[in-house]
Amino acid sequence: MFAFRHKLEIALLIFLIFIAFASAASPTTIWVQWTTLAVVVFFGLIFDMAFTDDSSFVFDPDADNWRRKTER
Repeated sequence: MFAFRHKLEIALLIFLIFIAFASAASPTTIWVQWTTLAVVVFFGLIFDMAFTDDSSFVFDPDADNWRRKTER
């Protein structure tokens, strides 16, 4: 169901959420930075799950190669 990188990103997200909640108890506003980082990782995970898979991205800067692959 999930690739290894998805599981790793979910584990990182859970860890960052835990740190954000733990730092909310302190009198400083450091929880805002941890929450912002967790939000960025969350949207990265959503993008990764929605738009990428093992074969979706092939970097080929030569337009002629791209045309040969797409034209039938």
